[in-house]
Amino acid sequence: EIIDRLEDKYGKYWWSREEEEEFNRIFHNPFKNLVFTILSQNTLSINAYRAYRGLSLKILIDPKTLANTSEEEIAEAIKTGGLHRVKAKRIREASKYIIEKLDGKLDEVLKLPREKAREILKQIPGVGNKTADVVLSSIYSPREVIAIDTHMNRLAKRLGIASRNAGYNEVQNALINSIPWSGIPSWKWSRIVWLLWLLAKHTCKARKPKCNECVLNIICSKAI
Repeated sequence: EIIDRLEDKYGKYWWSREEEEEFNRIFHNPFKNLVFTILSQNTLSINAYRAYRGLSLKILIDPKTLANTSEEEIAEAIKTGGLHRVKAKRIREASKYIIEKLDGKLDEVLKLPREKAREILKQIPGVGNKTADVVLSSIYSPREVIAIDTHMNRLAKRLGIASRNAGYNEVQNALINSIPWSGIPSWKWSRIVWLLWLLAKHTCKARKPKCNECVLNIICSKAI
């Protein structure tokens, strides 16, 4: 029932078919996924898309090309996304690291055991827990990896799933363990996580959360 209510309320925010197809192409390419995730840091998804499209129109998105492109050129290409100089530096440094330390083969890292791959990803400049887990999410199911950003962190703590002082890994494990995966078709797992993210973004806001209209208010410690 809660899943149906999530669909009814937040399905309208879902991408168009064209946007979803484009995102899937990005998501399942580890390096492009990494670049997109860097572009999405501290900005709206639509701005990240604009920046990514701007970059893809001007520069080939692969480690070697971006490592050999100046920060100024990258920054100009992603200007519409905000914080373009900071993100250009991160993208170029990440690309250089992947070429120099990982032989340009980010996909080979993902063949390693998950925690080993995660630690290697976190050594890439500009990559923390969340960005590493977004990349890992391209090959692992949400039952194994959920990237925790500020929205998901806030949601888990307000629901009482995780304690207020819980760190990243604790929040992630608590959230994964709270979802009744066995009662949800596996093809819906990723969508459920995205619907929860949309709830956190549009209803469980940092300021003035809309508790009265939240579909989870019957189980939320904040609303009680």
